[in-house]
Amino acid sequence: MPGVFSKKTMYYPEMKVVKPPYDANTLRKLGRTTLQHTSAHGIPNIFRSKHWFRRMVWLVFVSFALCCALWQCTQMVLTYYTYPSHEKIMLISSAKLKFPAVTICNLNSVRLSSLGRSFSMSNSLQDSGLEMTHRRNRSHHMNVTSDSVDENVLYASAFNKFASEFNQLPDEQKIEMGHQLEDMLIFCNFHGQECNSSFFSGFINYKFGNCYTFNSQKSVDIRGNQIRVDPLNITKAGFMYGLHLELFIQQIEYVRDMTHAAGIRLLVHDQAQMPFPEDEGVNVPPGAETEIGMMKVHINRLRAPYGSHCTQGEGIKNFYKDIYGAGYTREACKRTCAQQSIMDNCGCTHWEFAFPKEGNYPKCNVSNAAIRDCVKLYEFKFAHDELNCHCPLQCSEDLYELTVSGSQWPSTAFIENFSRELKEMGGQMRDIADSPSMIRDNFVKVVVYFKQLNFELIEEEPSMTEINLISNMGGLVGLWVGFSVCTLAEFFELFLDVLFYFVQRCLKMAAREGYANPYAQRPSPIYQRKTTNI
Repeated sequence: MPGVFSKKTMYYPEMKVVKPPYDANTLRKLGRTTLQHTSAHGIPNIFRSKHWFRRMVWLVFVSFALCCALWQCTQMVLTYYTYPSHEKIMLISSAKLKFPAVTICNLNSVRLSSLGRSFSMSNSLQDSGLEMTHRRNRSHHMNVTSDSVDENVLYASAFNKFASEFNQLPDEQKIEMGHQLEDMLIFCNFHGQECNSSFFSGFINYKFGNCYTFNSQKSVDIRGNQIRVDPLNITKAGFMYGLHLELFIQQIEYVRDMTHAAGIRLLVHDQAQMPFPEDEGVNVPPGAETEIGMMKVHINRLRAPYGSHCTQGEGIKNFYKDIYGAGYTREACKRTCAQQSIMDNCGCTHWEFAFPKEGNYPKCNVSNAAIRDCVKLYEFKFAHDELNCHCPLQCSEDLYELTVSGSQWPSTAFIENFSRELKEMGGQMRDIADSPSMIRDNFVKVVVYFKQLNFELIEEEPSMTEINLISNMGGLVGLWVGFSVCTLAEFFELFLDVLFYFVQRCLKMAAREGYANPYAQRPSPIYQRKTTNI
């Protein structure tokens, strides 16, 4: 009708903020409740303090304590990853000890009689200049105004020249020219039982010629014949229960201008270790009974990443293992490295080191000036440890500390009976049996025994293990802020409460959306319509 206003219903959008899908007050309440009642020291005092100044002081102090704990824990972790270690020394008693290998070498490498039978080696000895070197040295000492010449350098140069010629010979000939164990060994007794040459293996040393090893546990001797391999053990300590050897060193067979000392070179070592008599061992003089008391030292080292970076030879070239069946040692590794360097740069193999038999390299001939200079260069680098060799220490090692003493042998009272025994043996020994001075110049007696039935164990141990790291960190955190395992459980419980709360909210929202009318117009998620009558 005109003039009459009709009542209409009008719709207009009105903004309405929807509540967030979680209740912030509830989460804040969960966190505040946990912090107010936590067992960590200091944190509850922040909430319990009534005055703002006290609350601020506690907040600063707790923050400082947390920073200190974090700093010290970081230092602890960094120290752990440097893999520190320390040595632990123990004395271990044992009812039985494995007897070590004992290597003996005559200080004279080549017998004079065999040298005389070999025309080529006799000429080589003359050409090497050993005799002239000896004469020049004598004249130098008598005439101090002559040119100063180093005796050791001259002798070493002349000896190397002879050794180069000698090592050009095949092994069978070198063995025949050296001292034979059957001629040297006149008495052998171990732990009260008789022993003989079947207890000895052998090898050729460039300086001492034939060397023989007692109780090496190898199956063949120096000539390849089968020998016994049973390990020998000691059940009693002392002089009477060791190895007793009487040896004829055949000083009448010594080469005058090559051998300046008489006696036996003796080494005590582990069976798996390759002996190097030119660098190790002790000299046993003739005319004396030498007593060598042993003390075993066993060393265990830690593998990488610890500082020693030890190895048992895995992946490291070792010519001594290929030829002699010896285990890994640092010295064997360095010598293998030196030989490999000479082979690569000089094109030959050095007589001083082991060399692979399958290689096609000739033996170094120092008569060639170029080869001689090359060999001298790498000899110098090897002597001064200047070769770039990767030779870490072995992880397990047996050492033997020796105590050496001696007395005259044979004594004046015994020498007459000993002379009669020598006459019965015949050969060269019968020729010198009537001369007490010749007897004392040609015979050696040595006794090797354990002083005690115990050994020293040196073990490298980690200074910090995973358990030590966790314990130390727990102690630091407990010292500064009073954290414990129970405190961690409290915060873990808070984490579970928050997680459970969000899971519940998600489930409620999914249930509400599942019961919505699909035919009804859904309102906007942000704006809702509101009806107003005008």
